Amino acid sequence: MQLPLFPMQMYLLPGGISKLRIFEPRYIRLVKLAMACNNGFGLCMKNNETLCHFGTRVIITDFEALPDGLLGITIKGVEKFIINDHWEEEDGLILGEVTMLENWSKSDIKFVDRDIANSLKTLFKEYPEHGEYYQEPDFNDMTWVCQRWLEILPLETNQKQWFMSRVDNRAAMSFLHTVIEEELKKR
Repeated sequence: MQLPLFPMQMYLLPGGISKLRIFEPRYIRLVKLAMACNNGFGLCMKNNETLCHFGTRVIITDFEALPDGLLGITIKGVEKFIINDHWEEEDGLILGEVTMLENWSKSDIKFVDRDIANSLKTLFKEYPEHGEYYQEPDFNDMTWVCQRWLEILPLETNQKQWFMSRVDNRAAMSFLHTVIEEELKKR
C-alpha cells in the first residue's frame, strides 16, 4: 500500500486519537490525498533526521477551521505499518510504500492488571487533556490501556519503535507493571 507520510514526534497507536494543525502546503496536499483515496495517511516518527521504520495509519475523523485561520484535523490511529520504501516529492511531501501489520488483539483486564488500568483512569481525571478525545474509553481492554500509556509516557523514540514492532501487548504489559508498581511504592 502507498501512503502519504507525516513525520513528527507524536506517537499514536491504533485506537489513539489526536488533533493536528495543518498549515504547510505539502500537508494540505497530504490531507487532500488522504481524503481522496479513503486510506488516510501514515503518521511516523523521526529519529534525528531519519524516518523510523514503524508508523501508524490514521484516518481523519473531523475537520475544523481554527481561530488563526489554519486547518485543524482530528485523527484516529487504525493500524500499524512498516515502511518498505519512501521518497520525497517536489513539494517536500513524503510518500511511502508500506506493509500493514496486525494490530494487538483485544485482551481483558485481569485482576493483576487492574493497577495499570486504574492508574490510567486517575491520570485522565487529573490531566483531562490526555483523556479528552476518548468519549468511550475502554479501560476493560488491556491492549487499549497499554497503547494509551505508551502514547503518554516520555519514552525515547527507539523504545517507542521497539514496542510498535511487537506482535502483542505482553512486552508493554510487563514494562507497565514495572513502571506502575514502582510509582505506587513511592506513594
